[in-house]
Amino acid sequence: MGWPRYLWMKIKLMRLLFVLPFEILVSPLVARSKTKNLKRVVGDTLFRFVTDTLPDVELQYFLGTSVGIYSEWARKEKLPITIDELQGEGKLLWIGPKRTEKVILFCHGGAYIAPLQNFMLPFWRFIQLELERRGLEVGIAIMSYSVIPVAHFPIPLWQANQAIKHLTYVENVKPSNLQLVGDSAGGNLVSQILSSMLHPPFSPPIIPPGTRLRGAYMMSPWISMKGAGSQESNEILPSFIENDHTDVLSTDSLVRWGSDVLSGLQNPFFDVPFVDPIRAPSDWYKGLSDVVERVFVSTGEFECLRDADRVFFKEKIQPWHGKAEFFELKGGVHNDPFFDFYVGDRPLGARQKLTPMILDWVANGFEDDKVEENRREI
Repeated sequence: MGWPRYLWMKIKLMRLLFVLPFEILVSPLVARSKTKNLKRVVGDTLFRFVTDTLPDVELQYFLGTSVGIYSEWARKEKLPITIDELQGEGKLLWIGPKRTEKVILFCHGGAYIAPLQNFMLPFWRFIQLELERRGLEVGIAIMSYSVIPVAHFPIPLWQANQAIKHLTYVENVKPSNLQLVGDSAGGNLVSQILSSMLHPPFSPPIIPPGTRLRGAYMMSPWISMKGAGSQESNEILPSFIENDHTDVLSTDSLVRWGSDVLSGLQNPFFDVPFVDPIRAPSDWYKGLSDVVERVFVSTGEFECLRDADRVFFKEKIQPWHGKAEFFELKGGVHNDPFFDFYVGDRPLGARQKLTPMILDWVANGFEDDKVEENRREI
């Protein structure tokens, strides 16, 4: 990025000196802020301002790279830096000690243009340490994939498939001890992985037929590129209008990034059900329970994607899986649990009910069937 553009980016960011005090001043009066503490008001405002203000090239320059962010964070936390190189330029970045008996594969969000962000790392480290307190030693691997404009669909999906192959073949992780988690575009990537297990786009399939993963969790999954609710209708869903001023991401940003994703499709007729699953055929996820044991989808009351996530779960996931769960966080925004760790090192306030649910859901997935049965009886 040249100096003129760099200086213009800096000038645009200086507007924050006026935006942030104003948001703090009105926070007790407006729906988007009145249930948040001051730290969250500041953090959410910063994130919304940056994503609204900077175009893709500037945003990528401002945010950095996944490997750089991960390495800097690990050094700061005095944790090992462990990076597995995958076929096709994907990488696995391990949080804490590399453990392969029980593994969480985390697909980070970022609209397929942005890298892993540093507030995602302490969240999953928190989950890892809480699992240890329950006697569960779990390895957490971050899926670092190529982003736009370097790579379009199906490259991130191909890399994620290679990651699962690496974990199961090279690291000898049993599929029954592997849980997928992803936020936003990472939630979209998790849905793509499940789609690829049901409708293999690669020949031969990278993930062997008959593989059944332990679980899949999608936090605020970005499963509507246009804001529409079905294959037949282009009418925008109500939450994209109602929550445009309450969420940490604007409708304009989501639709702009969605256009970036859709414009890169080589075969839209075949590719759309993978990248825009809300527009997939109604039976697209038929057989879902055969490829993953448990599914959990969460969203927030005040996020733009709320209605899309509701439709996705009710019409695409729930009919094909008896162990599918859905939760909507009251007052929650996009990726709400992460933003507590944007401004702190743990869940903030009583309103944050989703983080303990995620922890319990992950823990239950790693406990044996007998323990799970005993819990249900109690």
